[in-house]
Amino acid sequence: METYRLNSKLVENNKEYIIQTSNDVSLGLVSTEVFVDGVLADSIHFPHPERIKPEEIMTLVQDTHGEKKLEIETLLNTIKSTLDSAKPETIYHLGLAFYYKHFYGEAKSLLQQTVAINSDFHGAYNHLSMVELALGNIDAALHASNKAIEMKPDYADYRNNLGEVYLSSGKYKNAIMEFKRAININLYYSDAYFNYGLTLLMNAIAKQDTSLFTDFMSKAHDYFTKSAIINQDYLTSDFEKGLAVLKEQKINESFQLLKRVRDNQKEINRNKSAAYYMKYIIHPNWITEESVVERINFLEKEIEKNPTYVDLYAELARCYLSHARVSWQKGIEQYKKTISINSSLTHVQNQIKEAEHVYDAIDHVMKKISE
Repeated sequence: METYRLNSKLVENNKEYIIQTSNDVSLGLVSTEVFVDGVLADSIHFPHPERIKPEEIMTLVQDTHGEKKLEIETLLNTIKSTLDSAKPETIYHLGLAFYYKHFYGEAKSLLQQTVAINSDFHGAYNHLSMVELALGNIDAALHASNKAIEMKPDYADYRNNLGEVYLSSGKYKNAIMEFKRAININLYYSDAYFNYGLTLLMNAIAKQDTSLFTDFMSKAHDYFTKSAIINQDYLTSDFEKGLAVLKEQKINESFQLLKRVRDNQKEINRNKSAAYYMKYIIHPNWITEESVVERINFLEKEIEKNPTYVDLYAELARCYLSHARVSWQKGIEQYKKTISINSSLTHVQNQIKEAEHVYDAIDHVMKKISE
């Protein structure tokens, strides 16, 4: 079977975006990659049926490429109108959309603009810290993270993120302190337990802080185990191998395996969030019931980790209303199909208009809340 390749180039704000899509005959995959100024920023890979005609493969490559190109164009075109709105909440969410797509430069600019408009926007500082960390700007990440914690010292997520900044900078004792604080705020914070275990291993490898050496292997094993009990998504083959070689005192090998487990889990969460923000923030009309339900489940878990984080409650409320809007619209569509099958149901016909008025009211409320 032939291999098909498509390439597109977009230029915006002195940046070059290259989109490449192709099929891999040997693996049975269609893949799309996005490069920003030559650096891989985003990639998706999905299998196609084994028995598929060459022309169907070509169409699949073309459609996949077109969707990705439209997605990037939509994101880039939204920047100006969003900045012109001067609404920090809207700019913030667009920044998150870019962050979860790995477009860190764009995310940084948007989040900086958010805090310039509203200096009390602690969520924007927290995510700005994560962006700076992804860019390798440790000092800037530390500054932004501390700004978020100054405003909300009892948010477990903020403590965990600050711990990750310290971890990346090699300040293992500081990292341990922040992971401990996150756990003290929320005893069921699986990510903080996992990071705690990784930090103990990294400190031992670096031979840095001797005060953390005591029983570090058994402690690390305990923290990894607690993390997986709370969040079973960590229970992968690499996780099992990592704990096994830890018992054999193969610290470097254990660390590499377990860090890969954490990074893979982060990537899974990133992909989920990226899909959601593209649909909900950029084009509300793209919302599907499945995407809203996934977001609701995600937010409910986040609230379990951060029970005092009011922004999570507000977003969860919006998602419930979004879910109601999608369900109401589906109900109207089903009634219209009912009438098309049996036009004698005049009592149903009379109520469709009323149902459409209610939908318009729900839609109006959703738009007002998003302002």
